[in-house]
Amino acid sequence: MNGEFRMANGEWGGVRLAGRRPTSRRPLLCLLICALSVCPRVLGLELEVTGLDGKTICGRLVQVMPEIILTTADGEAVLSWSEILAARPLPADVAADPHVGRPPEHAPLRFELADGSVLDGRIDVATDRSFTVVLPSGESGRLEPTLLRTVRSTMASYRARVKLAEVTAEEDRSEDVAIVERGPKVVVLRGAVRRIDSDRVVFAWKERELQLPWERLAGLSFARPLPRRSVCTVRMRGGNVFTGRVAAGDETSLTLRSEVFDDLVLSWPRIERIECRSRRLTYLSDLVPERYGFTPFFEKQWDYAYDRTLTGRPIRLAGLRYDRGVTMHSRSSLAYTLRGQYRQFAAVVGIVDEMEGRGDVTLAILGDGRILWEATNVRGGEEPRAVLVDVTGVRELSLHVDFGEALDLSDQVCWALARLIR
Repeated sequence: MNGEFRMANGEWGGVRLAGRRPTSRRPLLCLLICALSVCPRVLGLELEVTGLDGKTICGRLVQVMPEIILTTADGEAVLSWSEILAARPLPADVAADPHVGRPPEHAPLRFELADGSVLDGRIDVATDRSFTVVLPSGESGRLEPTLLRTVRSTMASYRARVKLAEVTAEEDRSEDVAIVERGPKVVVLRGAVRRIDSDRVVFAWKERELQLPWERLAGLSFARPLPRRSVCTVRMRGGNVFTGRVAAGDETSLTLRSEVFDDLVLSWPRIERIECRSRRLTYLSDLVPERYGFTPFFEKQWDYAYDRTLTGRPIRLAGLRYDRGVTMHSRSSLAYTLRGQYRQFAAVVGIVDEMEGRGDVTLAILGDGRILWEATNVRGGEEPRAVLVDVTGVRELSLHVDFGEALDLSDQVCWALARLIR
C-alpha cells in the first residue's frame, strides 16, 4: 500500500511510504543538526533526513538519485531532494571508516568561497586567470579569484585572523585587502590582487606591484566575489565544506558536482551533514524587513543581525552552530511582507550560548496582527524551541522579543534557521 509522510500541518506530502501508513504522528525530535539519534536501528548505512518543516525520518539508504529512498520501520520512504532541508549519516556509520578521527594532514592555506565552500589545501599550477587547488586527500580543482571570498594562511596568528575577519565584514568595500605580518605587527594593505601563485601573491598597492611571499602573507580578502547559490552544501568532519549538486551516490559514497570540482566522490562516514536549498524555501536573512522597531529598557540601542550574533560571532544554541538565523534583542520587532505567498514558517529559537545561561524573554510570532505562536519565560541555558506555524494567506509576518523577569540583561535571541516554506 502506498502512502505519504505526514507533514506538520496535517497534510500528506513530500515522502511516500511503501508499506503500512503509520498510525500516529512522530513528534518533532530533531532538526537540521542533531546531537543524538533517536531513530530505530536498522542494518546498513543509516541516514537521518530532515524535511523543510523540520520533521525527521530515519532509515537505511537504498537509493540516492534521482530521489532518496530509505527503508524505515514503517516501510519504504521516497524523498524528493526539493523537500529536504538536511541529511546526515547516523553516528554508528562513522566508526566504520578507519580514516575518520585521524588528525588532518597539514594544508598551508584555507580558501573560503562566495558560495560557502571552505577548502584546506595548497596551490599548484597557476595562470593569470586561475590556479589549481590541491586538497590533502588528493582531489584537485580550478579556482578563479572571482569565486573567492578569502584566502588565509593556516599558520596566521590570532591577531591576523581577527583583522582578516574585520575587513571581510566591511560593507561595500571596493578594494582587495592583503594582511601582512611583520613580527608582532599586522599590516593592512588595500589595493588589488593581480595574481596568486604557489609561493607568492602579486598585489597592486599605491601604483606599485608588490611581490608578497606566503611566508609573510597572513591572508587575502576579496572585495566583490561573484555571489553564487548552490543546491547542496556538504560539511565534512575534517572541516572542509563543499557546495554543488548531488550527481550520484550509493551506500559507500556521495558524488558532488561543483564549479570547482567536476565530480567529487565523498565517503559517507566522512560526511558530517548535507544542507539543501529548495526553491520552496526562503530564509528570512535573505529578505529585507518591512520595518524594525526597538524600545530600550534603559538607553542602549540594539540593531538586529543576520546569520550572526549581535556581537558578530557565530550563532550557537545549546552548543550547536547555525549558519543562518535572525538575532534580536529585547524589546524589538521585525516585520516582513509575505503577500500570502507562503504556507509555513519554521525556526529553532532560543537565547544564544554567548549569554552564558543568562537572559529571560517573552517571544511571539504574529501574522497580520494575530498571535500565531508565543512563549513566555524563555531563559538562557535552556534547550532551543522548535517553531512551526501555519502562515497560509498571511500578508505580514512579525517576530517579537519582549523583556522578561531580568530586565533586558543578556536578552539576545536568535531565530536560527528562520525560514518560509511555500
